Amino acid sequence: MTRRPTFINLFLIKLPISAISSISHRLSGIAIFFIALPTFILLFLTDYMATNQGEWDLDKYNFEVKLLLSVSLIALTYHTLAGLRHMLIDFSSYGHELEQARLSAIITFVLTFIISIFLLMEVW
Repeated sequence: MTRRPTFINLFLIKLPISAISSISHRLSGIAIFFIALPTFILLFLTDYMATNQGEWDLDKYNFEVKLLLSVSLIALTYHTLAGLRHMLIDFSSYGHELEQARLSAIITFVLTFIISIFLLMEVW
């Protein structure tokens, strides 16, 4: 007899925080590729934000530009810190136990939140 596929409701499964950290690290990489790179190319490698005198055109620094910069900076911050966490786990003996992985994921989220507040204060 063949066994029928089992329906698993993904909304009822409680993932550990280390799994959430790993998944969000991948999602932040996607956000960097599709949001941050085009934003930084548009703003800094073109003359979009510059005037003819070579100064910043603050009239173009509107809500949409601030929002794109904010999302880009948060994604870059989280991806960098989570990448350091993954490298620590890969190249050392730390983080292989459940409590160590949980603690490092919490530290990553807290540091991202603190650094993002300072970055967002600069943008807004």
